[in-house]
Order: sequence, then C-alpha cells, then structure tokens
Amino acid sequence: MKTEELTALGLNDEQVKGVFALNGTDINELKQQNATLTSERDTLKTERDNLTTQLTAANDTLAKFGDSTPESMQAEIQKYKDQMEQLKTDYESQLTARDQSAWIDGKFDEYGVTSPYAKAALKAEIMSKDKGLPWRDGAFFGFDDFMKNAKTKDANLYQTQEEKDAAAKAAEQQEKAPKFMGSLNGNTPPEGGQEKKVIPKVW
Repeated sequence: MKTEELTALGLNDEQVKGVFALNGTDINELKQQNATLTSERDTLKTERDNLTTQLTAANDTLAKFGDSTPESMQAEIQKYKDQMEQLKTDYESQLTARDQSAWIDGKFDEYGVTSPYAKAALKAEIMSKDKGLPWRDGAFFGFDDFMKNAKTKDANLYQTQEEKDAAAKAAEQQEKAPKFMGSLNGNTPPEGGQEKKVIPKVW
C-alpha cells in the first residue's frame, strides 16, 4: 500500500496517516501472533522428538526381553543381585586379608622374626582357611601359642625375652672380663695370628 494509492482514492493527508497507523498496528499484531505460533510449533516439535526417542528406547528394551515371562525376569534380577552380593563379599574378604597380613607383620616385628622365608611360611599357615588360626576382634586367637610351637621346630626362629635377657647378660659379662694385652711369656704373636693365652707356671 502506497500513499499515492490512498490519495487517488480521495483521502487527505490525515486520513492517509490514520490508515498507515492502523495498518502498522495490524502488522505488529500479526507478527506477534506469528512469533507465538512459531514458538508453539517448535515446542510441539521438540516434545514429538522426545516422545519418539522414548518410544524407540522402550521398543528396544522390550525387544531385549522378547518372550520373557515374569518368572524368567525375576530370575534374571535375582542373578544380578547374587552377583552384586558376591562382589561385596569378595571385596570385604580382600580388606580382611589385608588387615590380617598387616597384623601378622606387626607381631613378627615384636617377636624379632627376620627371615623372609620363615615369615611367608608362617603367615600362610596362620591365614590358611582350613587349618589357620581363628580371626576374632582384629587379632588371631592363639598366635602366641602358635609361635611357641614354631620355635620348638626352629630354635633360631626368634629369641624369647628370657633368651634376650640371657644374651644381654652374657655380653655384659664378657665386656667386663679382663683382657690380656700382651703375651705372658714375652713372645709376640705372629702377624695376622692370634695371641695365645699362657697360664703362668707355679714353682
């Protein structure tokens, strides 16, 4: 619509402006309506796409079950539950074994067991599921008696407190014992040799 066309129809300038104002209002309203309809269309399209995706997923899930019965589905669910329980049990067993091994290592240090081979053999025997010691409240029950019995089989396995005290006392007495710095008969021991103690003769 042009101004000349309206003037040709016999409208004056004021009337022409009024027509353009009304026309602009109508156009803005139509634009708003169009924007609203476009937004609603896009929303419906998105919802349709979401429903299509959900329907496809549901069909895929149903296809996996096929002709499954409620009983077979329940059995499948129970299988997964059992697997989860087994994983939990295995994990807890690993944690317990770790704690047991650390506890034994600490006790070996207290007893003074140093041989790696002896440690490995004793630990395997203590932690044996069939013949091992019972694990109660974070400790192996009967461990001290087990170590006493092991010492009867290998006297050098470790030293008891009495043996440690006796060894310390013997070392102390040897340290205090008098030492001969020279030969009693005036002879000098050969180089690299060991001086012999000579008991003086009594005439």
